[in-house]
Amino acid sequence: MDKHDYRTPKTKVGERSFKKIIRAGKTLFAKDGFQSTSINDIIAKSKVAAGTFYIYFDNKLALYMYLLDEYRVNIRNAASEAIRDCHNRHEAEKAGLRAFIKYVKKDPLAYKIIWESLFVDPAIFKEYYSSFAKSYVYHLKKSVEKGEIRDDIDLETVSYILMGISNFVGLQIIFNDKSDDVDIDFVVEESMKLLEEGMFCKKKGA
Repeated sequence: MDKHDYRTPKTKVGERSFKKIIRAGKTLFAKDGFQSTSINDIIAKSKVAAGTFYIYFDNKLALYMYLLDEYRVNIRNAASEAIRDCHNRHEAEKAGLRAFIKYVKKDPLAYKIIWESLFVDPAIFKEYYSSFAKSYVYHLKKSVEKGEIRDDIDLETVSYILMGISNFVGLQIIFNDKSDDVDIDFVVEESMKLLEEGMFCKKKGA
């Protein structure tokens, strides 16, 4: 999709209207889905003039793609900030996992917006996760070279396994309405235990 399908505001007044549209779109897409949400619905909820919407977005898909790109950037930034002072891959995976869970705990609509892409256009869903995987593989290769990760496993598969762990232990925390930082630390430690030691017991004499 052409990145120029949406345009960012250049004034403070425009920024306020832009944010209203963003908030309305995020809420409605998460609540009713992309297909069931109309531009008129977004305009009504954001309380902006009809023409204002088209100043910033060519169509409904442009607004959705802005939201998806925003999550992509924010999640990567949260992870990058978390692992900045890490000394090895083990520390980085642990810090990155915790950062992701804390991010989605704070903004659980992230799941609904991101996974809605599967229904908007499967190609968008595929591109979202494959781009994360490609970046993951790049960093994992460096860890293999440093001797931090085994060199006999497929790194693309590893990247999807790690993303899967993040996504679903994140859900574990969100599903628990009373979860707090202690719970987050617990699931992070349990996840790292699995990565460090594996899941299956070794047979005696093996």
